[in-house]
Amino acid sequence: MLRLITSLSIASLLISANSFAAEITLTAPDNFVLKADYYPSKSKVKTENNRAVLMLHQCNYNRTMYDNIGEQLAQHSIHALSLDFRGFGESINSDFNVADIQKLPQAERREAWSNMSSHWPQDVQIAFDYLKEKVGSNGKLGVIGASCGGSQAITLAEKEKISAISFFSSSQRDENIAHYGKTLIATPTLIIASEDDGRTYTSAQKLFSTAKHPNSKMISYKGNMHGYPLLDSDAALEETIVTWFANELKK
Repeated sequence: MLRLITSLSIASLLISANSFAAEITLTAPDNFVLKADYYPSKSKVKTENNRAVLMLHQCNYNRTMYDNIGEQLAQHSIHALSLDFRGFGESINSDFNVADIQKLPQAERREAWSNMSSHWPQDVQIAFDYLKEKVGSNGKLGVIGASCGGSQAITLAEKEKISAISFFSSSQRDENIAHYGKTLIATPTLIIASEDDGRTYTSAQKLFSTAKHPNSKMISYKGNMHGYPLLDSDAALEETIVTWFANELKK
């Protein structure tokens, strides 16, 4: 909800000379500070500024993996926001920091991770609400989730209307695939996965076989690259993702 967005400094809205992104601060109900990059639509036509994409990173990276995609979406008149999950990137504090969690013994690490990730659905909702305010009541919003971010996208879709969704090297449990079948089966879906990326690829196949929208698409790669490295290996992938969202969100 918009009431959850309690802190947004004027300074955070300054766009650097080298990027379309404005670094923003979103504050959760427990006063945890979340960092995100917001890429405002570059269109000067007000009626064209009713589309947005929320970008959720993989769990061995941070929000910067979407720098180029965010800028390209903005150039296509689409608002974009890339969120650092709680515990990652600049969304950290003494209680939530993935670097510290990784140093813990296995049992403690599992408990700390579970505690940290339990906050993610609410944190993602705050970021989504920020974009909803930008596009208005008749706006169309899409979500891309890389790896663990894909699960958060499915959780979000159980409460919000998603107009287009992309799973980027995102392994899904059977439970999440079932949730997809209930809430997203008729939603345009872009699925990206490497053939030797284990469960990521087999679950991608299951998701794609479930998808019913005629514009749903699956892109497969040889090898086992997972998420971000695919953007480096295929210079056309970023443009493919951006063009797909641009086409689906304008319908």
